[in-house]
Amino acid sequence: MAVGTLCAQDKRELKFTIDGTAHDTIYLANYYGNKLYYADTTVANAKGVILFNRPGGYKAGVYAVVIPGPKYFEFLVNEPVVEMKSDTAALNEHLSVVKSKENQLFLAYVRFLGDKKTEADAVAKKLEATEDPIAKAAFKEQLKKMETEVLAYQNKLVAENPGTYAASIVKMSIAPEQKEIKKADGSVDSAATYYNYRAHFWDNTNLKDPRNLRTPVFQNKFDEYIGKVVPQVPDTINKCADELIQRMDDNGDLFKFAVNGITYKYETSDIMGMDAVFVHMAQTYYCPQNGTKSRATWMDADKLKKLCERADKEAPLIIGSVGKNILLPDTTEANWLGYYNMPDKYVLLVFWDPHCGHCKKVLPKLHEDWKEKLKPLGVGVFAVAKATDSTLFADWKAFIRDNHLDWTNVGLTWHVYEEAKTASYKFIPKYTTIESLNYANTWDVYSTPKFFLLDKDHKIVGKQLDIDQMVDLVNALEKRKKG
Repeated sequence: MAVGTLCAQDKRELKFTIDGTAHDTIYLANYYGNKLYYADTTVANAKGVILFNRPGGYKAGVYAVVIPGPKYFEFLVNEPVVEMKSDTAALNEHLSVVKSKENQLFLAYVRFLGDKKTEADAVAKKLEATEDPIAKAAFKEQLKKMETEVLAYQNKLVAENPGTYAASIVKMSIAPEQKEIKKADGSVDSAATYYNYRAHFWDNTNLKDPRNLRTPVFQNKFDEYIGKVVPQVPDTINKCADELIQRMDDNGDLFKFAVNGITYKYETSDIMGMDAVFVHMAQTYYCPQNGTKSRATWMDADKLKKLCERADKEAPLIIGSVGKNILLPDTTEANWLGYYNMPDKYVLLVFWDPHCGHCKKVLPKLHEDWKEKLKPLGVGVFAVAKATDSTLFADWKAFIRDNHLDWTNVGLTWHVYEEAKTASYKFIPKYTTIESLNYANTWDVYSTPKFFLLDKDHKIVGKQLDIDQMVDLVNALEKRKKG
């Protein structure tokens, strides 16, 4: 069947005879990525004959028949007719193919792998149990031989069955060759070896075949590449993601899967700095730029708008960006201060709220640790508070006084806030900026406390780190400067 098939070609008859299932409800499940989802339901007749022939058809992929137990077996959907049989006593062991070349290949391959795994597990157990170096070497050699046998089987199946879906899946399962690149002196060039491996990682995969999306092999390979093969550095992830996506059909199933998968992975990552990948993916594939249309044609307008608004808000706050200055008054409301004028080598921006219970627990301890660990490293603190009404204003000043917070304290204060609502010209541009008065939006302060660490050039170097992490980061940055 050709890649990128029409719906008419998805019409298929899937027939199974499973002794012992008379009148049972039987489910058909299909893979999407590496997870199975229910796709259809039918009832076995009195002879255990099960028929799936949904009018809309079934897209090519790896499917499973699920019988009460639950127990299931997997098979390939690619031909117009698939017919198989088994029984409930030994569903997988007694499974046989009545009609389907694809499944004859697939079933033989699955059983071969199962036998080899059983052999390998037994040898691995012996290897783990022995201390004898000679015996260990022999067991390792056995395992290596089995790997060679599996690879030979895979290569033979692919070579002898061109154009079959089974061969495509098996070929995709074959890992790229890890060829050692040598330097002029004969030693291994580890960097060149790695780059060669990465460059050839997808050699055995047709990145334009939408059927890949419905086999677990593809997602497992995709996850390995994005999460392990590619170094978890935002710029490198962005480069490799773009290169991979460019090899897929624009707006095709794999394109959508890859764009969605990478965006979600780094949108929800708790690793510092990975929001840069989310911003890149959003601005490259989702959010229209310079009059162009969004490439995420599958997303509805409201969700797309929210995603793009979030990306626009986060873009100025990714690691390496220059933070905008914050110009706000201190507790006297007479002095307007900005962190750009602080003399320290680093500035820790602290956003907090006097009525935030967590803030009131964190700040005194943060102040204590700052004096002991961060201040000696040249880190100053610029603490920004919400003090927009009389109660907040009074509680803000009281909390600073009671906890001896002798770092730089500024706030969006009561009187400034009220007057700026109707006469902002009194403060802008003489004392401050609109971004400073709207600091919560500028710095995406949707919850407090929130922390940003900036260097002498006002570049963001860290976010939401604890004290010890900040100490390690500053030390590493200082060491890099000296290096």
